[in-house]
Amino acid sequence: MSVELRKTMLEKRSRLSKEEVREKSLNISEKLFNLKKYIEAETLFIYINFGNEVITTDIIEKAWADKKRVVAPISLKNRDMYFVEIKDFSNMVRKKIGTLEPNVDRSKEVIPDSKSLFIVPGSVFDLSLNRWGYGGGYYDTYIEKYGVKNTIGVCYDFQLLDSIEVKANDKKMKYILTEKRMVGGDNE
Repeated sequence: MSVELRKTMLEKRSRLSKEEVREKSLNISEKLFNLKKYIEAETLFIYINFGNEVITTDIIEKAWADKKRVVAPISLKNRDMYFVEIKDFSNMVRKKIGTLEPNVDRSKEVIPDSKSLFIVPGSVFDLSLNRWGYGGGYYDTYIEKYGVKNTIGVCYDFQLLDSIEVKANDKKMKYILTEKRMVGGDNE
């Protein structure tokens, strides 16, 4: 069931027009910028959007303007990833699957702390703050390894369901933001 539902949601997302993606992403960004967690964060851990994912480049640019440290993931094998600081989009490399990642070695790794905020992508979320990623377990493994608490899942409203089946290793989000609503804490 989870594989089929994930596939259905990703197919639906891929059919969104560029205009729909832009408009929905801007609404999500505005909600994020008004959150106390964003305002107080010193470091923003954030993915670089790919395909029709919620656009993060605007969020990244605003974070730079707000003098926040911005870090992006580099994925490895075996569900391993690490984050490095990015100060612009010039030093990026396109991976085989098409994603953009910083072209920086692991010696520059940034470790999360209590002033870090994570913006997390996914294929499906639910009203109980559960998340399915893309099936690789990268974010779940990272969140577990570092005890990350301040997580915000971002998705389009059709990706937010009443409930989904979860496994023991699936990590809950602190918030979920869509273009229509926020689920989770009280603007913490």
